[in-house]
Amino acid sequence: MVTWITILMFYTNSYWFIAIDFGNINPIVPVFLYTFVFPTIAILMLRKLDFIDDLEMPDPKQRIIPLIITIIFYLWTFMLFKSKHFPVMMRIFMFGTLASLFISFVINIFHKLSLHMVGISGALISILLLTMVSRVDISYVFLLMIIITGLVATARLYVQAHTMREVYTGFLVGIFGQMIGLMFIHS
Repeated sequence: MVTWITILMFYTNSYWFIAIDFGNINPIVPVFLYTFVFPTIAILMLRKLDFIDDLEMPDPKQRIIPLIITIIFYLWTFMLFKSKHFPVMMRIFMFGTLASLFISFVINIFHKLSLHMVGISGALISILLLTMVSRVDISYVFLLMIIITGLVATARLYVQAHTMREVYTGFLVGIFGQMIGLMFIHS
């Protein structure tokens, strides 16, 4: 989700990214590496080493180590955003994502929740905030994201990966995390 939001922000408000210096590398590349490639490799290694039984991780206890690894990589990404002067909206989104991950980690110790819903609802709120500050009209993206969020929730229930409570919990955690990001970074 972080990569998709970065792509959306980069291509709709590219002037926000002028101060970032990665040489000839597009700023989307390190975001993709730190928030998708590295966590994916780490989780695949956990599977190969039998720390987790299944990549879907239906057992909340098996989500603990992958969540810690993901939090570390996302913290690394947030620090990169600060040091390379990424746009404020990106820092708000990344801090909100970190807050969501941390809250998910704590809740996961006691109860299962839908991490898919955490991610998709966080992206939904980020796009909502982006529609308010973007020079480009991306309201259609927000409307599409509402539909996608509903489809993800429906899919998680349809495949019986989660209960309604777990889906709603994930949804609320994603929203709450982004609100935390907005309060702490924007203030």
